[in-house]
Amino acid sequence: MSRTGARRITFLALAVLISPAFAETAPVCKGSSTLGTFRILVRRSIGSVALPIKAISSVPAGSLLLWDPVRLNSKKEEDTEVTAIIAPSSGADLLVLEPHKADSQAEWKLAVRPAAIAIVVGPQGFSMGKVRSLVTNNRQLVDQLADYAEQTSKVEGLVQDLSTAEQTGGGIDAVLKGFSAHYGVTLPKLDPKTSTDQQAGVLLKTVLPAAGNYDPLSAKSSQMQQSGGLAASIAGLFFGNAVGLAAGGAMLLQNIKGAVFPGAEFHSAFAQNAERDGLAMCIKAVPAQKARTRVAYLWAYRVPNIKPPVLSMVGPTYLPVGVASTVLLKPAKDSSVKLLEKARDWRLVPAKGDGSEKIPVHVAAAPDSIDVDLAQVKVKPGDYKLMATWDWDPLEIAGTLHLLQLPDFQAVKPAPKSSDLLVEGSGRVTWTLTGADFEFLEKATISKAAPHAAAPSEAHFVLPLGKRAGVQNAVDIEIDTAARGSYRLVLTQSGGSTHQVLFKIFPPHPVFARLPVRVNIGQASQALHLEGKNLAEIEALSSAAGEMAGKASDTEWVGSVRINPRALVGEVFPISLKVKGLESPLTIEGAIKVFGTLPAISEVKKSVPANLGLSLRPDELPAGTPVGLSIAYSRFHDPSGNGVEARPHIELGCKSGGLRKSFRLSPDDHVAGVELSEAASGMLFLSIDPAMVGYPACLLTAAIEIEPEGRSDLFPIGRIVRVPRFDQFTLTNEQIGPAAFAGILKGRDLDVIERTGWDDHNGVRVESVPTPVPGDPVKQTLRVALPWPAPVPHAPLFVWLRGENEGRRTSAVY
Repeated sequence: MSRTGARRITFLALAVLISPAFAETAPVCKGSSTLGTFRILVRRSIGSVALPIKAISSVPAGSLLLWDPVRLNSKKEEDTEVTAIIAPSSGADLLVLEPHKADSQAEWKLAVRPAAIAIVVGPQGFSMGKVRSLVTNNRQLVDQLADYAEQTSKVEGLVQDLSTAEQTGGGIDAVLKGFSAHYGVTLPKLDPKTSTDQQAGVLLKTVLPAAGNYDPLSAKSSQMQQSGGLAASIAGLFFGNAVGLAAGGAMLLQNIKGAVFPGAEFHSAFAQNAERDGLAMCIKAVPAQKARTRVAYLWAYRVPNIKPPVLSMVGPTYLPVGVASTVLLKPAKDSSVKLLEKARDWRLVPAKGDGSEKIPVHVAAAPDSIDVDLAQVKVKPGDYKLMATWDWDPLEIAGTLHLLQLPDFQAVKPAPKSSDLLVEGSGRVTWTLTGADFEFLEKATISKAAPHAAAPSEAHFVLPLGKRAGVQNAVDIEIDTAARGSYRLVLTQSGGSTHQVLFKIFPPHPVFARLPVRVNIGQASQALHLEGKNLAEIEALSSAAGEMAGKASDTEWVGSVRINPRALVGEVFPISLKVKGLESPLTIEGAIKVFGTLPAISEVKKSVPANLGLSLRPDELPAGTPVGLSIAYSRFHDPSGNGVEARPHIELGCKSGGLRKSFRLSPDDHVAGVELSEAASGMLFLSIDPAMVGYPACLLTAAIEIEPEGRSDLFPIGRIVRVPRFDQFTLTNEQIGPAAFAGILKGRDLDVIERTGWDDHNGVRVESVPTPVPGDPVKQTLRVALPWPAPVPHAPLFVWLRGENEGRRTSAVY
């Protein structure tokens, strides 16, 4: 180290020359014996508080340096004296102060601001003149002592931290990490498989790269092997190895010994914290010495000599009472948060009012932050200043601490409409919670709300202002909507208190196809049919188009709508869906469109051929025979007169039973066996065989469709019946029973005949089966029984079709 560098370092060097007989080793000295316990104090002025040398950052000119022996382990304490050597910060020559008895309190006034301090303790009567001459003529001693103080301080700190961790059960890795951050030395990761001596050697060589094989103040090498833990091993190695002085430094110390303490032998010492702000001087045990040989011990300490840091809180700072918290700080230029390790007596001072409350504060592992432990004190919510003491002066951290009671999450609930976003397949959505102040929220996790669910996963959340930045009555939670179901959200606040919120991810929203659906004016109520997917989730439908009612399945909604009488042709209305679980209804735009009145069939007149040979009832249409249908209808006419009226279409089909065929025809369409023409406006004429559309017992219906109004209601035309056709009827002379004769019918479709007779009330059951005519299988013959005598000559034949209770008159006579 250069002479200039040495002047920037304040250190304390203590050499004690005493009898080799010592008391028992103090427990604080790991791997070594104890020389005694001393207090080295500094008082800024007469009457001010005396502070331990390790607790202060600088020693101003005019200060008082105090020596206070708590316990000196020597049989000849009365023969020991102590003096001080001052290296002025101005760079002037070293100053040697007057000696005092070492077993009594001593005090020196420091006339200059010291850059370095050395305290020398030796046997009574040592030569002060020789001391003055030596330190004056050997300026290199300042550099060497500065190096020694620097390295001894590091070893002291490492042993102290490891010793504390061993006593409290702390982790070694954390100790090494903290030491590295404090001293700027990167310590290696230790191999747990190696011995503590090997681990200690690795650490000591890293801390003191220049360490050799000899204690710089010892005439002989004596490496100590320790087994009392890592702290003890490091202490033992320190006493058995050189700790930073070069060969020239050893020669210099030999000069001190020869000139000042003839016959003395020098050894190293370092300090560990002891009770009452004392320092336990730890030394290597010394074997019995030769007569007249006195042992000297050198301890060195570097004082930082730094200015108080200038720090401020980062932004508004809010902390919960009763919880340990971290406070971010912003250092001014050329300042550092790490310097707060020298601050003490931390306290909270009300921003308004009197008094203060002491609190534990530590420099945090995180950069530019401190840990404030409010769990150890009882402090009321309010605004406070954070104060400490730096040397003898107050130190304030700029800014205000706003202390608040930890919020109660019992009233936490989703924000209005927020849960409506939790729909399966929507990706990652933002779910907002309200009902409490969330500024102290530290963690959020999500899991399935089911037994044996998978481990919870952490959820990202966003506060409007950030953590601990003031009252924030809402928080946004990111939710992955990949799978529907019930979930549990657990919110963790500062201090570890938790609260759970249950929520659901809903099935996908209903989706409609083929919109808009058509509704028509002029109808009080009309059917409404909606198609789509996920429609079973609908609880209710509503629309300004009219009152709606119906039922939903997964793919359709079937119901009715009562059209609003104020609805106008051409208007398009949305529909509103009340979906299961959703707070707000969904709106489907452009869902219903209003059209004019539906076309309507007002009358259908039928024309049936007269040669059927069988009477038909008014509502019947013969299958297999063309009939003529005159269809009268009404339609909507655009009152504006701007539209071009579309041509009508007619649709034929069966109202009940399955359809065999259906027809949709326009006027002048050409279909074999079918003819449709527009006889006049509002009048159609249709010629068709009913069997082309339906089958017997089917009710033939017709509907008129005109775009854009739509299709009319079904209009019943007639029930299709299959009727027999008669070519010939012969009454034979064959008597069947006492009063009946056999008759022979020839024609087609005779299988539909169930009974025969001479009137419509009395019939004889047909027992035979129609027989196909050879060479003409379409034609049949049927043997029937008829009562005799006939009521009148040439009486007409009556037949009953199957399932009927009344006979039909035919054109056949006997």
